[in-house]
Amino acid sequence: MSKQRTFAEWLKVAEVLLILYGLTTGVYYYLAEHNENILKVSYHVIVALFVYQSAFILVQVIPAMLFGREKKLADHKPVQAPRTTFIVCAYLPNEIKFVKTTLLHILEDIRRPTGGIEVILAYNTPYMEEVEQSFKQLAYDWPELILANAYGSRSKSENLNYAINIASGEMLVLLDADHLIAPDCLDRAWGWIAKGYDIIQGHCTIRNARASIVSAMVSVEFEAIYGVSHFARGFVFDAALFGGSNGFWKTSVAKDIGFRTDMLTEDIDATLRATLKGYKIVHDKDIISTEMAPETLGALWFQRKRWAQGWLQCSLKYQLPVLRSKLLKLRQRFCWTMLLMWRVSYDVFSHILLPIVFAYWLYRGKVEFPMTPYIWFALIFTMMTGPLETVAAYMNSTEPKKPKAWFVLYAMTAFWYTMFKNFIQVVAIRDEIAGERSWVVSKR
Repeated sequence: MSKQRTFAEWLKVAEVLLILYGLTTGVYYYLAEHNENILKVSYHVIVALFVYQSAFILVQVIPAMLFGREKKLADHKPVQAPRTTFIVCAYLPNEIKFVKTTLLHILEDIRRPTGGIEVILAYNTPYMEEVEQSFKQLAYDWPELILANAYGSRSKSENLNYAINIASGEMLVLLDADHLIAPDCLDRAWGWIAKGYDIIQGHCTIRNARASIVSAMVSVEFEAIYGVSHFARGFVFDAALFGGSNGFWKTSVAKDIGFRTDMLTEDIDATLRATLKGYKIVHDKDIISTEMAPETLGALWFQRKRWAQGWLQCSLKYQLPVLRSKLLKLRQRFCWTMLLMWRVSYDVFSHILLPIVFAYWLYRGKVEFPMTPYIWFALIFTMMTGPLETVAAYMNSTEPKKPKAWFVLYAMTAFWYTMFKNFIQVVAIRDEIAGERSWVVSKR
């Protein structure tokens, strides 16, 4: 990462801090001079928002604890898959280290259906790479491999669309360049399509968790995302999403939906367009793939900022269509509203508590907000949600399980890690307002 980009990012952080804490404190100080009760009312409102968010998380944690370990909860049976196309997306200068391993894993280890497979390497590169010669040799050795250089492509979406148009399989498996997928994935995924589903999202887990503290934290976070949140959303709300990789699509559906090139999270955008069209998505926690997590705080920052900005774009674009949809059940509309506009709003409001306290301190010279039984309950309830989610994540984590110490560390820091991600969301909002939508490629 260039020093210029790093400096620019620190300026954004300073700008957001000034607005989020400095300006907001000033506004509340001004309001307090006219009506001191505004501070107390705002304080209790923000505390209530923390409780509400924690309750929503708890609604996902409890089912995950009670039912998450049941392997046959949906009585799901694998079905012999038809001809299948694997699409591996890669930006070659960045992902040369992994892509050949991924291709060989598919070609050598995946249990093949009767109709066979084809593997499309959909890639873009700003200049010709020497490794392309080895890919040509690989394609010579494995006729199933198709090298698809999406000339002129500037995004993963363009690579995907190019590959989808030439795919011949009845089912598509969409993978990032670093994903190693379970050998029995095809029959499990086709079993869902045979039951009427159109998109299946597998369980992604981290294989470089020991590389750094950052990657270890992300590995536990992924167990919470896939083992708790994704599972519970399907169980409680009948809602699921495609997360960008380890996804299985009915080919006709992928050709109908496609992937937009103007969205930073093309996967969530495609999920919402598919959902609003009535296509059915399911999460299968037993279709496992491993991937590489960011190993530095800087890499994590830019990855999560892109995710946050992409979710914001989807929130602005699809919240009203979700609420108006006659195809979605009430509980599905509620779940998607929580993931869209509520998620963005909460990430902002969660930072307002400190400015209220600061304004009260400036106005009165001391902080006198009473610690009532309700405030104590809110504090304990909010702080315990993260550890409970971590316990559920450990219970439902993939084998081999990560060290317990990592889960303990995550549980102890879950609240602050969440606040860190919430702050990234606010910086992402700043970027979206400023029209800055550049994609910083994750360093491999």
